[in-house]
Amino acid sequence: MRPNHYNNHYRDSLRQKIGHFAGQVFSRNDLSRNHSNREQLRLNRALNVFAEEGFIIKISHGLYAKAELMTFPNGKTKVVLQASFEDVAIEALNKLAIKWEYGRAIQEYNAGKTTQVPTTLTVRLKSRFRGAISAEGRSVLFEDNMNAR
Repeated sequence: MRPNHYNNHYRDSLRQKIGHFAGQVFSRNDLSRNHSNREQLRLNRALNVFAEEGFIIKISHGLYAKAELMTFPNGKTKVVLQASFEDVAIEALNKLAIKWEYGRAIQEYNAGKTTQVPTTLTVRLKSRFRGAISAEGRSVLFEDNMNAR
């Protein structure tokens, strides 16, 4: 990758736009309303560079989340979400206007019916969604393996 690439101004403006978003999740449409092939290719290249740099993580088709590099004492780095995976996944479901509710295990824990802490984000969908939301090796599980209700 060349540091003085012709697209640096475009990437800098996109980076600023992403930084100004209030939430953690954003879509391609939030960045560009121009759907011409040239603009979409330019946006693809910029998003791929941002993902390589650890500035963003792709969490679903057309959805991205803000990220940052975490450096370990041994010098290795890892790209992590700026917020918890659960918060990012819930924000993504809401951004996609998908009707959902927490799964049975989470509902029972929140109601005090059990002391077993749910370790996986499980949701029950009330509207159609055929995609997947995942990041950092974790993914949202749809209760009863149903992607629509």
